[in-house]
Amino acid sequence: MAEEVHNPTVNLPRAIVWQVPIGMVTGVVFMLPIVFTLPDIPTLIAVPGGQPTGVMFTMIMGSRGGGFGMWFIVFVIGIFCGISICCAASRATWAFARDKALPFHEFFAGVSPKNGVPLNAYLLSILIQLLLGLIYLGSPTAFNAFVGVAVMCLGASNAMPIVISLGNRRKNVRDSSFALGKLGLPVNLIAVVWIVFEIVLFSMPAVVPVTPATMNYASVVFVGFGVFSGVWYMISGKHHYSGPPEPRDLVLGKDRSDMSSQNQDATDYDEEAVVEK
Repeated sequence: MAEEVHNPTVNLPRAIVWQVPIGMVTGVVFMLPIVFTLPDIPTLIAVPGGQPTGVMFTMIMGSRGGGFGMWFIVFVIGIFCGISICCAASRATWAFARDKALPFHEFFAGVSPKNGVPLNAYLLSILIQLLLGLIYLGSPTAFNAFVGVAVMCLGASNAMPIVISLGNRRKNVRDSSFALGKLGLPVNLIAVVWIVFEIVLFSMPAVVPVTPATMNYASVVFVGFGVFSGVWYMISGKHHYSGPPEPRDLVLGKDRSDMSSQNQDATDYDEEAVVEK
C-alpha cells in the first residue's frame, strides 16, 4: 500500500497517528446518543441471532419506520466502508501476488486491461467475504472465530516489524522522519507487550463456564493461519519471494541523491579546471 503514497516515510506514519484521535472523536459522537438513549440491556441481549441493532433503533425511535430509517443510515455507511475495505484488500492481495508470495500468484497478479484494476484479486476478496457469510449460516461460533482473529492478525502484523527492529537494535529507524530518540526503545517494548497481551485477551472465551458453543476458537484459526503461512513459505515462498520492492518515492529519492552527487562532482571538477587555468 505504501507504493501508492507520496513520501511514505512521512505521510504513512502521520496517517497512522492521526487515525487515533479522529477515530476517538467520531466514536464519541456516535456513542453518546446511544448511551443516553440505550434501552433495556437484557432485552437487547435476548434478541435472536445476536444482532440487536435494529431492535435497539426501533425501541429508541418508538416506531418501526424510525428504527428502519436509523438502521438504513448505518447500513449505507457500512456499504461504503465495505467498498473501501474490498479495494484495500484487493490492492494488498495483488501486491503480494505480484511479489510471488501467494499461491497461484500468476493468476491473482493479473490486471484487467479494460479497467486497469486487479480484478482477480478483487474477486478473491469478495469470494472470501461471501464464504464467511455462509459460515455464519452454518455455525455462528465458527464465524465469530474468523471475525475475532482479524484483530489478532492485525496486532501480530504490527508487532513483527517492531520485533525485527528491536532485534536489529533499531539501526534502520535512527534517521527516520519521526525519530523518538531515547523514547523509541521503551515505546517499542510497551507496544510489543501490549500486542501480546491483546492477542491473549482476544483468545479468551467471553463467558464462563465454557461450552463448545461459547468457546472462542479465534486462537485455533490464528495458529492455523500461522502454520499455513509457514508451510507455504517453506514450500514456495523462500524460493520465489524476495520481499516487496522499495516504495517509488524512496527509489526516486535515491536517484535524485545520486544525480545531485554527480552534479556536485561535475561542478567541483569544473571549478578545479578553472583554477588550474
